[in-house]
Amino acid sequence: MKVSATTLAKMNERTMILQTTYMHRGAITQRVRSQLRSIVPRTLVATASYVGASKLPNSTNTHSFSTLTRTTSCRHYSKCAQAPVLIDRVTPKWMNAKQQFSTAAATKYSADDEIYDDRKSQRTMPRLQALRERLQVEKQDLQPSVNSLDNMSQALEEPMIDYSNSITNENILTDTHGRHHNYLRISLSERCNLRCQYCMPPEGVPLSPKSHLLTDEEIMRLVHLFVKNGVNKVRLTGGEPLLRPNLASLVGSISNALTMSDNLASDVNHSLVGITTNAMTLSRQIDDLVDAGMTSVNISLDTLRADRYLEITRRNGLDKVMRAIGDTISAFRRKYGDVRVGPNGTGGSRIKINCVVMKGFNDDELSDFVRMSDERFGGDIDMRFIEWMPFNDNGWNTSRFLSYKDMMDKISDEGLPLERIGDGPNDTTKWWRAQTNQDGKSRVGFITSMSEHFCSSCNRLRITADGKIKVCLFSSNEKEVSLRDIMRNHQHEDPKLQQEELGKVIYAAVQKKTEALGGHGNAEGIAKAADNRPMTLIGG
Repeated sequence: MKVSATTLAKMNERTMILQTTYMHRGAITQRVRSQLRSIVPRTLVATASYVGASKLPNSTNTHSFSTLTRTTSCRHYSKCAQAPVLIDRVTPKWMNAKQQFSTAAATKYSADDEIYDDRKSQRTMPRLQALRERLQVEKQDLQPSVNSLDNMSQALEEPMIDYSNSITNENILTDTHGRHHNYLRISLSERCNLRCQYCMPPEGVPLSPKSHLLTDEEIMRLVHLFVKNGVNKVRLTGGEPLLRPNLASLVGSISNALTMSDNLASDVNHSLVGITTNAMTLSRQIDDLVDAGMTSVNISLDTLRADRYLEITRRNGLDKVMRAIGDTISAFRRKYGDVRVGPNGTGGSRIKINCVVMKGFNDDELSDFVRMSDERFGGDIDMRFIEWMPFNDNGWNTSRFLSYKDMMDKISDEGLPLERIGDGPNDTTKWWRAQTNQDGKSRVGFITSMSEHFCSSCNRLRITADGKIKVCLFSSNEKEVSLRDIMRNHQHEDPKLQQEELGKVIYAAVQKKTEALGGHGNAEGIAKAADNRPMTLIGG
């Protein structure tokens, strides 16, 4: 082993840098921490603060996440970049100390700058022994400074934010723009039995291993935490949520958690637990789901023509979807007496048909959908048209985008005048009523995410199937935070402490929510950034 006195001086210099750096805890970043691993023991690195880091550590780093949740406030969790950054950039305050120490060290060891090599002849051994003795003496001299790091690390463990005063049940889910989030959407599966063009590429998308997905128990732990902090509405999405085993049992557990909370909406039978599905297998499960507590169903259907259905979804199955709509109407009528909510069934329907509209593809079917609501299903369903939104790998482009106003013009031009009616609080839909020949009760809605976004009143948070909180549908992957990792890395700790830790991370994530559209400005900005997941991996 070759060791020079100059190298020893550099090692001591780095130790001095480390000690001085810990005195300026607010400036430590994960970039610095990754470099410190190479020059100091892991026991010292473990005390490094994540404050100022720019990405949450990934789930494969078993050492990092416990450090995050125990030593910092998680205030700056958003990105832990891998690009190296020189330690010298941490803070200028210790630069003078570093320079003075370096000069003194160089002077002290300049006369001894000679290489020792234990593979040389026996005559070099006295020098090697002398070096070891010198290192032992210097270690003792440095011991008080090393011990002082213990006190510094204890100080670093104090969070930068006083959560005891700032986080309450009323504001943990309130962002910096004053929006309180009482609606939680949970993705149950990344898998889907369709391949819709606006959702994913024809070959599908890479899926997470089953072990990476949230279990029913983990989902319920999160549900209880969110309900405790103000959530009163949960929607289950996917992928395709009907592919989730034991779905009815999970629906029953969520329904019970909501029913027993103090955050119930005024109508306890409406919109507590909903599901968004392609309805391919809904007929087989709808009775069990409704009996378990399912109160609303959104069905994705983009065409009423069998050939187009095959082209859009790359699968056959239009007849199954149409049959499922009728079966769902029957199940809700059996359970609640009426499919519509409100006095004498005058409110919105528990069943909504969602149609993503693309120019030159299915925009000639808008009036057919409106008439279907009244003529085929007797006004028991509501119809919603959704502007096509850009997600990774869905081929979004402006040439096929059709705005809300263009949709309205098409419907009116085909002899179905529209009358504006009221929207609900935090509603994502602009509601109208069409004058059909049947004079039905069905409503026609438009979800205008791109042309007239509704971000200012957004009350939604999302949990992905792999357990990450996504505060905005259009936010980048880098802003997602894994709640799954916290639960699994600390599963043997006091449940109350773990809930507090989860609450801190959720609070920090909500505070990072941008004012609109994930900070991308508009649809073109979202498409250009291409930093999101495919829709099927988000959950909609």
